[in-house]
Amino acid sequence: MRKLQIGVIGSAGSEEYPRRKPSKKGLRVAYEVGKLIALKNAVLVCGGKGGVMKEACRGAKKNDGITVGIISGSERSQANKYVDVEVVSGMINCGEESLIVSMCDGFIAIGGGSGTLQEIAIAYRNKKPTVAIKGIPGWADKLANTYLDERQIMKIYVAKTPQEAVRILFGKIKTG
Repeated sequence: MRKLQIGVIGSAGSEEYPRRKPSKKGLRVAYEVGKLIALKNAVLVCGGKGGVMKEACRGAKKNDGITVGIISGSERSQANKYVDVEVVSGMINCGEESLIVSMCDGFIAIGGGSGTLQEIAIAYRNKKPTVAIKGIPGWADKLANTYLDERQIMKIYVAKTPQEAVRILFGKIKTG
C-alpha cells in the first residue's frame, strides 16, 4: 500500500527572511505536525529549508518519519539536516510550488508568506485538501475557513491544533 504524501507549507526561516523569524508558536506547531504525520506513517513533503519546514521535518525524523524537501535552484545540499530526500527543482521562486502540490495528497499550512500563498492557490486550483492552522501570523491564518474565489473549488479547512489539522486532513483525503 502506498504511503500518503503530506505537504507542510508555511513560514520560511532566516534564509528567506533575515529580518524576521517565524513565530515560536508556529515552530512548535510545525514540529508537532511533523511528528503526527510520521506517526500516521505518511511521507512529509516541504520546501526543505528553514522555519516551519525544518521544524516539521525535525518532528517527523524524531518519530521515524520520511521527509522530502523540494529545493529551488539548481544546487544540492541546501536542504535542512532533517530532510531525507532532497529534490532539486531547477526552478527559482516560480515552479517548485507546483511540484510540491503535484506530489502531495493534501496540505497543512502554518503561517506563511508569498510562497505559502502560491502553494495554497495551486493546491486550491488542483482540488487538493488544505488545512490552515489558525492563530499563527501569515497567509494560512488569513485564508482559514474560506474559498479563494467565487467558484468555491475547495474550502480551506481550519484547525486550531496540530492534532485537529491532521485529523481533518486525513479524513478529507480518505473521503475525497
